[in-house]
Amino acid sequence: MSLADPLVATRPRPPSWRSLGGSLFFHGLLVVLACWVVLRTPNLPPAAKEFVAHAVAGGRSGAPASVHPVQRKPKVTVPAKRLVSKSASATLVLPPMKVMMPEAGLAGLSAGQGKGGFGRGQGAFGGNGLGAGLGNRAGFVGRPVMGAFIRAHRVAVYLDCSGSMRSYLPRVEAEIRRQFPDADVFRFDGARVVGLGDKVVHGRSFRGPAPRLREGPTQTAVETLTPAGRLVQAKVRAACEKGSLGAWLDRLLAEPYDALVVFSDFQDGVRLYETKQGEPKMVYSDSSYHKVGNRQPRLTRWQREWLDAFARAAQARGPRLYLFTVQQEPQAFLQACVAASGGASTSVSWLKKGGRKASP
Repeated sequence: MSLADPLVATRPRPPSWRSLGGSLFFHGLLVVLACWVVLRTPNLPPAAKEFVAHAVAGGRSGAPASVHPVQRKPKVTVPAKRLVSKSASATLVLPPMKVMMPEAGLAGLSAGQGKGGFGRGQGAFGGNGLGAGLGNRAGFVGRPVMGAFIRAHRVAVYLDCSGSMRSYLPRVEAEIRRQFPDADVFRFDGARVVGLGDKVVHGRSFRGPAPRLREGPTQTAVETLTPAGRLVQAKVRAACEKGSLGAWLDRLLAEPYDALVVFSDFQDGVRLYETKQGEPKMVYSDSSYHKVGNRQPRLTRWQREWLDAFARAAQARGPRLYLFTVQQEPQAFLQACVAASGGASTSVSWLKKGGRKASP
């Protein structure tokens, strides 16, 4: 255009609807993308620190308990133990197992594996405080009875109801039932343990003629027994009226009791017979009434079987043996059975003077 041409004013071209729609679409896409990024990113709260407090009772009545925070030690991951069978096609992986502490007498019991003991229990038996007794690694509960801790659920008691013992029996039974209300209490005459060759006289496998022994009818109160105890009484009554403590122990080793408790003066002792010329003849006796031989030359078969049976108590496959005496110490063989089972032998001679109050 030359300078001579007239100037003509022109309007700017209005924006098209297509451009406006493209702009809105683009910005909307950016908004959607931003929202997706924000919502996709997890917003986790900070991990809360575990707080454990031990409450310590105040020294004054009504004073508030002081609280002390306790920091837990970090858990150490234990690798899984692998158990491989002899078969090439079978492999078992076991989860980590908790280490079991060995028993350490009453000190070990105070730490308790049962919830009835001190601290945090791992057992299956509830209770509050010390009232439920002291637990142990087998899950049994230890309860104090006349100076000994009996650890068991099912308890069978042998009370020597001979004339010299009868005055003590009511208190002894009351002491036991205070801690074990469901205990089966059997009463038979004397506390004789008699063997003939390789068999216990009137025991589970005894057959044939027996040595002449004093016999006495049972004084067991059947109505106080549990239903299982009544069945046991029916099975052992005749044998124990003749064979006394020896027959009772031999037969109850086959019953599902966790503890066998014997109360006597232990004057009858262990007596061993051999069959000579067709007649039983005594070859050893540590009875207070009639001693034969200074010491037993060897253990008989039934004595070894008893020791093996009581030793299985460590794996909860046999009963513990507890002996309570008002006079002399139980015989050496019975003491060996106690040691094998992890039970206890306790003198209660204070009963003669009416001493000591009942167990709490």
